Amino acid sequence: MNRSKLMLTVAVLFILSIVISACGGAGSQNTAPASSEADSTASSANASSKPADAEKKSYYFIFVPKLIHPWYENVKVGAQVAIDELKAKGIEVKMEWDAPPVADIIQHSQKVEAAIAKKPDVLAVAALDPPTTTPIINQGIKNGIPIITFEADAAQSDRATFVGNNHNDKDGEVLAEYLAEKIGYKGEVAILLGSLGAPSHKQRVEGFKKVMAKYPDIKIVDEQADNDSWEKAAQLTESMLQANPNLKGIFANNAGNPIGAARAVKDAGKAGKVLIVGMDDAPETMSYLKEGVIAATVVQKVPDIGYKAIYDMIDLLNGKTLPKVDEIESYIVTKDNLAEYEKNNEKFKS
Repeated sequence: MNRSKLMLTVAVLFILSIVISACGGAGSQNTAPASSEADSTASSANASSKPADAEKKSYYFIFVPKLIHPWYENVKVGAQVAIDELKAKGIEVKMEWDAPPVADIIQHSQKVEAAIAKKPDVLAVAALDPPTTTPIINQGIKNGIPIITFEADAAQSDRATFVGNNHNDKDGEVLAEYLAEKIGYKGEVAILLGSLGAPSHKQRVEGFKKVMAKYPDIKIVDEQADNDSWEKAAQLTESMLQANPNLKGIFANNAGNPIGAARAVKDAGKAGKVLIVGMDDAPETMSYLKEGVIAATVVQKVPDIGYKAIYDMIDLLNGKTLPKVDEIESYIVTKDNLAEYEKNNEKFKS
């Protein structure tokens, strides 16, 4: 081989080695980002699958109920049980409870807006008037505040979940059937409506009326709104008794009005003659049930609302998927099953 051919061969071999080296480098550069992206995805997946208490060790939650009321104190009891459980695991939850004094739409809206301004980790709202509360909730969420509802839902809002009773109409139906049977499917009855804007109250009344419509010999002679006040419920019941001397039953559809109705009926000397069916298990309600002044009450597992809400709020912050409705059970209590109710009602007692 002459000198010129030798030099040409060496040059070709050198160029080929550069090309091969470049191709190998390009291949390694292309595969590195893919490997890094996969690792990142896996890491993200692992993070989202960690238990809630592995993510964060302190939280700040605000609850805005509809009003100051003993019923909500039972919700708060359940929330505190959850907070105590979490504290034992090294997780601190600061809970702020900010209720308006009465069921007033303007005051309630101001409370919700003020809570949003405090920038809690999560805000829990009992919607007094959903059409009013919904835009406030949605604006709070747009401002970066996660929000859930409890007890009274704003179902058309962007809230993350609702913790509460989602079958209020069925509760009204159960009480209507019980009352209809006890009065022999005939006679005059009246309704204490609660708060006109509260969806749960409306739904119970709808369920009650649906059942009563099946019995032509039962007539609803009066309906009055008591605005969650047992004092007003007592006054209204007194007026109902005077205006309707043949009244056989009263449907009291919230936590306060069974108490007001029972006081008025007892004071009028008509206990056992005018049958009261109502909602919830306030201590005075259960005392009147034992006496026979109240015939039946549908009991929600009220502390469960606060208990579930705390854990749902933590799960929400840690990226877990929440149900649209976290359902709370309810059941009817009469003198016949009162002992069973008392036996099973120990979970949240101190």
